[in-house]
Amino acid sequence: MFLCTSCGDCWSDTTYSIDNKTEYNIIVQSTEIEIINKICPPNKETVIYRDDPRSKRELHCSCPSYISKEQIEFVVDDGNKHLRKDFFDNSNWKCTGDKRSSFAMGGKYYDNIINVFIITEDDLE
Repeated sequence: MFLCTSCGDCWSDTTYSIDNKTEYNIIVQSTEIEIINKICPPNKETVIYRDDPRSKRELHCSCPSYISKEQIEFVVDDGNKHLRKDFFDNSNWKCTGDKRSSFAMGGKYYDNIINVFIITEDDLE
């Protein structure tokens, strides 16, 4: 007798956010429809994108992979300041996730992954 209780991959909720630890409004502009003109108020964390990719066995922090440098711009203090921290450097992101077990994944995987890009006053010029 053959029994298949679950087949395929597991999918994880993944959130990308910007934690604005400055005294300035930061506007994230992108040609991607999900992020057009996202306002990140001072001293607040703002979600800029949610995704549900395949689950990962290892937790890796990263920026949203579908965005290129040509597709995004940060406007800080109405353009009076500039972000010098590299949004595309994965080492500039912090991430957490819940470890779950799954028969379909054949073991443990990460779910509810939260990727955060933190911007402080020192990241501006």
